[in-house]
Amino acid sequence: MKLSVKNIRNFTDTNYNMLNKILLAAGIIQCCFCNIQAQSAGARPVYTSEWGHLYRENGKNKDVLGIFSTEAPVYLLDSTQTQYKVQVSNGDIGFIDRQPLQKSMRGKKSAGEPLQYFYRGKEGYQCPHFYVQGSELRVRKGPTTESTATRKAALNELICIDYVPLYQDGWVYIGDHFHEDPEYIQMKYLGTELTYDQILKDYLAAKGKNKEKELTQVGRLREIAWLEDKNLKQALRYWKESYSGIENPKVDIDFELLLADQLAKKPQTEIYEKKLKGLNMHFTWKETQLFDGKITETQVKQLEMQKVKDIPNTPECGWEPQYFYRTPDIIVAFEEYKGKVSGSIYKMSFNNEGAVILGNERMDSHYNEKDFVTRFGDLLSTRWIASPHEYYIQNGDAGVFIFTFKEGKLFSYECMFYC
Repeated sequence: MKLSVKNIRNFTDTNYNMLNKILLAAGIIQCCFCNIQAQSAGARPVYTSEWGHLYRENGKNKDVLGIFSTEAPVYLLDSTQTQYKVQVSNGDIGFIDRQPLQKSMRGKKSAGEPLQYFYRGKEGYQCPHFYVQGSELRVRKGPTTESTATRKAALNELICIDYVPLYQDGWVYIGDHFHEDPEYIQMKYLGTELTYDQILKDYLAAKGKNKEKELTQVGRLREIAWLEDKNLKQALRYWKESYSGIENPKVDIDFELLLADQLAKKPQTEIYEKKLKGLNMHFTWKETQLFDGKITETQVKQLEMQKVKDIPNTPECGWEPQYFYRTPDIIVAFEEYKGKVSGSIYKMSFNNEGAVILGNERMDSHYNEKDFVTRFGDLLSTRWIASPHEYYIQNGDAGVFIFTFKEGKLFSYECMFYC
């Protein structure tokens, strides 16, 4: 029997066993009648053609668990004459009213899809989405607070959603489509897009009146100021005022104020480029000096680097090296120009053998983050809220040097060109 959307729609109660065998063979499900908590990595779903409700029980006693969007991915578990038993993206299992199920997504929405659950942007054609409203919100590997935190979602981060749980403290799935890198957050931390002025108004309304709300709002204020790269000093000063006498080990506010001061000193382009050139940036590896554009194959062979054909995940951005040399801690990328073959440091993880030299500063695995900000802050831009901290130094019109610090010490270097 050929598996098709039409065949799935026409199954009745007598076809349960046949349905299960077909779906198992197709790899859509792994078992039937089990309470699966999450989809298997790489499993392929089918897609709803209309928005609707997920019910806890089958039949007429419809206790609503949640609501799903048009073209929500579902994993078909069972079928009755009027409903399908499915698992939705966050792991909830329940029943949906029968409808055509599709084998692919077409980016459409069905009539009457409720805007309060599935906002598709001003134009109306984006993925259904909301925005993160919690400051430093932990994203977890599973739909429980005990699951491992994989990262922190940024305030105002756009989150595409296909299923909204309607019960208290429900989780939504925000990871990759086929659950190979699962991520979950709670729906209660999502809402409309925030603005600095809106948060500032809420903060000033709570300041000195409700300490809990004051700290919540000033946390949001600090984070959105870092993300928008404006009003930064004001937000940080408010944070310091509100947390006066309160210990917060997660935030070194004096360091952040120092960084904000340094970032505000960034010079004009010509002066910036002249200053960077004067620092004569280069690298040392096993006491050998390596200058970008001047590294030779003789040097890397003497340093016992291994030649490899390519490096996974290198961006195709115009500058595409022909080949690479590497060790576990350094990658040198080579290209040929007008008959001359030369290399540049592509990536470096710092240990006792490697360092980058900027002016009079020798920066290795022991180099302090505050010293870096104090010395080079006027050349930097940063996504400070991200962890670990990444700092960027502009490399001409199309490139950037990336310095990553973990726990206050230099961890890695990478060069990148814009696509």
